[in-house]
Amino acid sequence: MRHADGREVHLTTAEFRLLTVFLERPRFVLSREQLLELTSGRAAHVFDRTIDNRVSRLRKKIQEDPARPGLITTVRGGGYSFASDVKVET
Repeated sequence: MRHADGREVHLTTAEFRLLTVFLERPRFVLSREQLLELTSGRAAHVFDRTIDNRVSRLRKKIQEDPARPGLITTVRGGGYSFASDVKVET
C-alpha cells in the first residue's frame, strides 16, 4: 500500500485486518465490539481499548492529518466508520 506521494505504508496484520473490515463496509457504523469480533474473533470486554488503539495507529499511517480524521471517523455513541466510498478495480 502506498500514499498518494508514493511513500510505502507498512501495516501490521491487525491493522490490515481492520482496514479490510472498513473497506468491505464503507460508510457503515461499526461498534468497537463488532470491529473486535470481525478482526480477531473475540468479544470485547467493558474497558477493552484494543480497537481504539488500532484505529489510532491505522489513522496515523493512512491519513494525511490523523488529528483531523477524514477516512476513519468516530461516531459518538456508535463506534467508527470508513467515511469514503470504495471502488474496486480489477
